[in-house]
Amino acid sequence: MKAGFIGVGNMGGPMCRNLIKQDFQVVVCDKNPAALKRCTDLGATSAATPKAIAAESDVVFTSLPEPQDIEAVALGPEGILAGAHEGLIYVDLSTNSPSGARKLAAACAEKGIPMLDAPVSGGVTGAEAGTVSVIVGGDAKVVEQVRPMFEAIGSEVHHMGPVGAGTVAKLVNNMLSFVNMAALSEGLMLGVKAGVDPAKLLHVIETSSGASNATAKFTRKVFKGDFEPGFALDLAHKDLRLALALGDEVGSPLMFGGLLVNLMRQMRHKGYGVKDSSIIVRYLEEAMGVELRT
Repeated sequence: MKAGFIGVGNMGGPMCRNLIKQDFQVVVCDKNPAALKRCTDLGATSAATPKAIAAESDVVFTSLPEPQDIEAVALGPEGILAGAHEGLIYVDLSTNSPSGARKLAAACAEKGIPMLDAPVSGGVTGAEAGTVSVIVGGDAKVVEQVRPMFEAIGSEVHHMGPVGAGTVAKLVNNMLSFVNMAALSEGLMLGVKAGVDPAKLLHVIETSSGASNATAKFTRKVFKGDFEPGFALDLAHKDLRLALALGDEVGSPLMFGGLLVNLMRQMRHKGYGVKDSSIIVRYLEEAMGVELRT
């Protein structure tokens, strides 16, 4: 099968390159010439528009930042569906809203094209290593058709149910990840203010009941003062807003997510949106006049 890949930036780029390294034929499209070149240097070809990508692909992947970007690329006049043909499969690897994913699937169905929502988790590090979790919603038979490509970009493929279910799972996961980071930042600041060495305290936490995936970011980035993305705060804010909107839609209270989204808004107002999402620790550092470093 030949893959089309639209959006080869921080996340899409490594996933696309892993497809190429696994000997899939790949055609790519992106507004950034440097990002395109990193893929074509490995053997991919390029096309000018999503329509052109779709016309020559068996499976088209998108990895894009915002729901409006996904919709424009899929449904626009030079979009994927404009170049759709019999046998094409559309897979969105982006983090969208569940209702947005279902809207895309309905538009695809009108053209006879199956669509999967398949957001990934694992960050840029996982995308580069080919170890992301691929969290899929859509028809099980279509998932199996695309599975060899999923396994080229990730180490885990989770089929969650119909279209939209993958996105629901991703939003829940990301909300927990962000809340855990904020809670860990608060706990470590408490320990440091009380006179405990932060590295020793973190080791206790990661080997005890307070552990979460957030501990790895402190070791890898925060303790070094490295807040370069990574996963940018602007994108984390977008994902959390989508989770809160889903909470409104289904009537589920999200107290901690609601608190955190306002903290993220403050941090973005300070110009931290382009920094890694772990930059939320700076709120406490600035308030307390203490840096969590080792």
